[in-house]
Amino acid sequence: MMLDKLLSRFAQECSRVDADHWRLALTNGHALNVSARRDQGFLLFDADTGVSPAAEHLVPLAERALPASVKFARRGSAAVRLRAEFPLLDASDALADRIEMNLDGMRSALYQLHNSASSEAAGETAACLKPKGDGQAAPGGLAELLKEAGWECRERLAGALLADLETGSRFLQAEIDGCGGGARFRVTLYRNDDSGEAARQALCLYLLEANAALRYTRAFLQTEGEGMAAGFEVCVASAPTAAETGHALAALSVAGRECSREMEALQDGVVAGIYRSARIRQNKGD
Repeated sequence: MMLDKLLSRFAQECSRVDADHWRLALTNGHALNVSARRDQGFLLFDADTGVSPAAEHLVPLAERALPASVKFARRGSAAVRLRAEFPLLDASDALADRIEMNLDGMRSALYQLHNSASSEAAGETAACLKPKGDGQAAPGGLAELLKEAGWECRERLAGALLADLETGSRFLQAEIDGCGGGARFRVTLYRNDDSGEAARQALCLYLLEANAALRYTRAFLQTEGEGMAAGFEVCVASAPTAAETGHALAALSVAGRECSREMEALQDGVVAGIYRSARIRQNKGD
């Protein structure tokens, strides 16, 4: 019953499909129908925006910093979906905060997506939601959370923490630092100092599909001069719990195991061009 009340509280409309599934209606200049589903201790939000950006518009879309756990995703078609997944917390106040931030984040992302797809809205930007809390999460507090969650960490000179991910024979580390009143967990899997437009588009196509397949983590993309850096992150808008910390690093470990080799291959311009062409043909066929 608690989930029914919280979802109804933060959505314009809420109807229950079955014991673990709800349909929500959100609005922010445009209507968005959201599926909310409880699965294995997580709450999953998913919505089809109906917007299908051209490949050349994907890079600025992928570079957008979205609130909470919200992410753009594509799954088998050119249409962009909005996704968000997060652990169900025992404390009702904390769970209410996560639901509110993610549903508000989906409204914000919907606004940004429609503006980016509209030529009349060129140059306009929508303000992203800011995490609650004015201070940065202290490295000492994050280190204690990591220890409580069962993960070893080391502190870098700049203050961020490093944790070894569980990725088998491939050595990968997550960087953990404060972000507003919350925390960001991030692993970088791709660096290319001289990436052409086809490689950029191919990487974005891959990352959007990964966003649809991976739970709790989302792709990030940063342009660095003529190059790019990319990987996956988990952002918790307010102080994370030990359970969320453990889930974040486990999710990044899965992303590292599943995506690091493919992203490394996409640094090859020929491979990236073939991948891009194949994905665009597939989407046109749909």
